[in-house]
Amino acid sequence: MIKQSVKVVNSTGLHARPAATLAKIIKKYDSSLTLINNGKEIEIKGMMSILGAGVKGNSMIDLICNGQDELDLMDELKIAFSSGFGEKE
Repeated sequence: MIKQSVKVVNSTGLHARPAATLAKIIKKYDSSLTLINNGKEIEIKGMMSILGAGVKGNSMIDLICNGQDELDLMDELKIAFSSGFGEKE
């Protein structure tokens, strides 16, 4: 299990487009992802759980990856979050 704090650089937070991108990333790996937003732990299974997390823009969240490919998943997640999921602001 690994834990990492990341900044949501998208000013609008994890709305539909970044949530869809995040869901695609997660599906490529066997490891699980838990997101911690404002002290609330949310197990991420797909797009609906991401949207339900209510992550606001320019906020810090914690990611917990757990499983055999957790390092690879976390590496890809850090890149996605730092790039704003490829969205132009």
